[in-house]
Amino acid sequence: MLYFVYSLTVFSQRVSSCQETFTPHYIYVIGNFYVFLLKIININTSVKRFIFSGLFLFFSSFLIQSQTNSDLQVSLLTVMPRSKAVYTIFGHTALRFYCPSRSIDAVLNWGTFDSGKPNFMYHFLLGETDYFLSEESTRNFLYIYELGNSTVIEQVLNIPDSLKEPLLQMMQTNLLPENIEYRYNIFFNNCTTRPRDIIEKFCGGTLIYPNPNEEVTIRKLVHGCTGHYPWIEFGIDLVIGNGADSLISRRTEMFLPEKLMNHLDQSVVKTPDGTEFPIVLSSNTMLQPRNDIHTKNISPFTKPMPISICIFLIYFGLTIFACWKKRNCRLPFALLFLVAGLGGCIIACLVFFSQHPCTSPNWNLVWLHPLHLIGFAGFLFKKYYPLFRWYHAVNFVLLSCFLLGWHWVPQELNRAFIPIVSCLWLVSGYRYLFLKRKNVKNKR
Repeated sequence: MLYFVYSLTVFSQRVSSCQETFTPHYIYVIGNFYVFLLKIININTSVKRFIFSGLFLFFSSFLIQSQTNSDLQVSLLTVMPRSKAVYTIFGHTALRFYCPSRSIDAVLNWGTFDSGKPNFMYHFLLGETDYFLSEESTRNFLYIYELGNSTVIEQVLNIPDSLKEPLLQMMQTNLLPENIEYRYNIFFNNCTTRPRDIIEKFCGGTLIYPNPNEEVTIRKLVHGCTGHYPWIEFGIDLVIGNGADSLISRRTEMFLPEKLMNHLDQSVVKTPDGTEFPIVLSSNTMLQPRNDIHTKNISPFTKPMPISICIFLIYFGLTIFACWKKRNCRLPFALLFLVAGLGGCIIACLVFFSQHPCTSPNWNLVWLHPLHLIGFAGFLFKKYYPLFRWYHAVNFVLLSCFLLGWHWVPQELNRAFIPIVSCLWLVSGYRYLFLKRKNVKNKR
C-alpha cells in the first residue's frame, strides 16, 4: 500500500513540473497500481500476467488517445502588414500548435531566410532562394512582433481530432534538418501558401472557399499592399511582367496573408458524407499595436510621377539648349543611357534567367534594355561611329511606336514610366540628328 501511495506522490510531482509530455507518468502510475492489486489478490502467476498486460494496454492506449487528440489546438496566426521593410508590407503567416496537457505552445514559421548566405541578392533575383521552416515558442514569436508594433490575429482551426496527431507528427518530420528547406516562390510557394496547403490536407474533407466578388490579378493585389509605398510599387511594376495581369482564382489570391485569413473566415469543410462545418472555430487578436501604425502621408512632390516629370523637363531643357547652342551635352545624356542600360540588364536577367513567376515576358524590356549601354558608349568616343547613329535611329523608332501604342500593350504599365521613356525617346532623336549632321560634315 505504501508503494502505491509513493507512486501517486511521484506522479503528482511530475505533473506539477509541467513536462512537455506526461503520457509516460500516467502509464507509470497505472503500472504500479496494478502491481499492487495483483500482489494482494491470490491468483496464479500466469493469470496475473495476462490480466496485468490486458488492462495495462487498454487503459494506457485510452489515456494516450485522449491526451493527444482532445486538447491539441491548431491555429493560424496572421501578422498584419506593417511598414518596417519591403517584405513586411505584405504581412506574414504562421501555424500555432497549443497543447496544455503536454505544455506545447509552439509556432511554426515558413518565412525564415538567411540573408547572410553568399550572393544572397543574386540568387534571390534568379529565384533560387531557399527559405526554411523554423520553430519558436509563441511567447518569443509575439515578443518579436510586439517590438515591431504589429497586429497578430489568431484563428483557431476546426481540425478533426483524428487528424490532429498525424498533423503534429508531420510537422515534427518537417522540422528535421534534412526537411526544413524549400525553394521559395513569391506568389505560389511562400510562407502563406504552405500553411494553406496543410490546412487543406488536414481539414477532414474538401475545403470550399467563398465565391469571388470581383475578378482580380496578382498585380492588383500587390498594388493593394503597396498603395502607401509608391516607390516600391514603381519598382515592382518594373520587374513583374504581363503574367501578373492574368485573372487568378480565389485560391491563388491566398499568397497574401490577409487574403488567406479573410477567406478562411468564410470557408467551410465538406466531408465525404455531405456534412459541412466552418474551418474556423474562433478568432481573437493576440497582439495589438501600441500606437497608430498608419503610414504618414507622402508629399505628392516626392512620388514617382512628379519626379519623373521633373526629370523629363530637365532633359527637355538640355535638348533644347544642345540644339540651340549646338552642344553635345555628353555628361547628362551619357548618365541617362548608363542608368537605363544597367536597369535593362536587371530586367533582362529577370526575363531570361530568373525562375520567379510573372517576370517573363515583360514589356518593360522594350524601353529599358541592355542595348542602351551602346548609347552610353557613344558618348565616350570622340569619333562618331555609324553604329551609334543607327542605334539611336532604331531606338527612336522603337520608342515612338511604344509610346503611341501604350494603351494597347498587353501589360499594365506604371504611368510614371512615360516621362522616363520620353527622355530616352527625345535624346535618341536629338542624338541621331546630331550624329547625322556630323557625318555629313565629315564627308565634305
